[in-house]
Amino acid sequence: MADRGARVGSPVDEAALALTTNLSAAYDWRARHRMLLRRAGRWSRYSVPVVDVALGIIFLAFALESLTFILRFGAYAVYVADSALCTALALTQFGRLRLLRASFIATYTLLAAYAVLVAVSPVNLGLNPIIATAITSLYTVTRWEPDRRWGMTALLLALAGALVNPVTFSSYSRPNQSGVNPTVGDDSIWALVMVRTLTSLVFVGAVVLTYLLASSRRRVAENQARDIGIAAAQAVASERLSLARELHDLVGHSLTTIKVQAATGLALGGEERLRSTLTAVRDTADASLTSVRQLVSVLRSDTGEITPLADLRTIPVLIETTRGSGTRINAMLPRPGVLERCNEGWSAIQRLTLVRLVGEALTNAVRHGSGQIELSLMLSPSSCHLHVSNPVPEAVEHSPFGGSGLVGLEERLRLVGGTMTHGVQHDDEGSSFFTLDVDFPVVPLELPASATDPDQDSGEMTGETGSGDSR
Repeated sequence: MADRGARVGSPVDEAALALTTNLSAAYDWRARHRMLLRRAGRWSRYSVPVVDVALGIIFLAFALESLTFILRFGAYAVYVADSALCTALALTQFGRLRLLRASFIATYTLLAAYAVLVAVSPVNLGLNPIIATAITSLYTVTRWEPDRRWGMTALLLALAGALVNPVTFSSYSRPNQSGVNPTVGDDSIWALVMVRTLTSLVFVGAVVLTYLLASSRRRVAENQARDIGIAAAQAVASERLSLARELHDLVGHSLTTIKVQAATGLALGGEERLRSTLTAVRDTADASLTSVRQLVSVLRSDTGEITPLADLRTIPVLIETTRGSGTRINAMLPRPGVLERCNEGWSAIQRLTLVRLVGEALTNAVRHGSGQIELSLMLSPSSCHLHVSNPVPEAVEHSPFGGSGLVGLEERLRLVGGTMTHGVQHDDEGSSFFTLDVDFPVVPLELPASATDPDQDSGEMTGETGSGDSR
């Protein structure tokens, strides 16, 4: 399970790319506007944004102003048409967001009809603020419509309307009642041209500023949606990698031990040997299942504790389990009191990292080694160093990058700020050894003074980093 073959790639980039293409949240106007007629926290088919209701009421007030022509001069066709167009333009604002495209099409169609009416009208209809619906519709389509082509279309139409609009039409001198234009001097003509030019520039400036404002807010929302998508993708990928590491490290050591025990029992034969082997296999499998159940409990519950999986007291158990499979191990560990102190003072991720390091190192050594495993664990008040070495056959090829197990260890070490080196080395006699050296910082602790006294009988090593090992 801990193959030292090709490196297994991470799906972070692919997942992030897939999620960042979903920008629907950037155009979700419902999440950014207060709504009227909302039922039990849900959008109903009659819900309307408050801002659209406010704009609709304001423009209806402007539309009512056009009724004064009918009240003062009578229900002439031009006055009735003017009032109907203004009222229709005001009503489009109530569907500005809910019916975004339909409202945009209706608004600009009605504005075009209004411009034509003002141009052909025999009387001066004046300037109605209802033409500001061109600005509100431009902003809405540019900001909230996912398809950018609608925003560009709205910009071009608004620019055209800024140059050809009711105000510029009304700037022309109208004929008198006799049908003859009054004589206009050169100064008056230039003044008229200047007024029309300045008016057009003001409208063009308003259109451009509105488009730039809407585009800027659109980009900000899109960038936020991308950032959220990337963060979500990275979180999902990180969880997947974490789960993969845990399953690999939990099951890998146990299955390797079971495999070695079964192979040994089959090779040696004998009823007693088979009974002993089957008992060891049963106990190892039971311990592995218990660990897997603990992991599943942590994953299923937000309040799950990782502590049972990160107990430094399981390190000697891992070594003894590996010895039970017939593997020779020369281990130098800190005293039980030192491990207990570190178990209480280190963070859960630091303890889990060390437990997984030992388990993966032993698994690799059993699977790929061909002789006695040398393991030394050296602790100082603020750091941890693990060294594992085992002979390997000459014919075995080893990748300099490591397999999925070593990649998982490197990922763990990055989380705690540690480093790892590994590879095949040769001694003076030409024998090959695979060595693994790991260092990572830990929570500073005051280790017991007795931990510095070597215990030769028990084969334990002190908690002092400077102590030697047995090889």
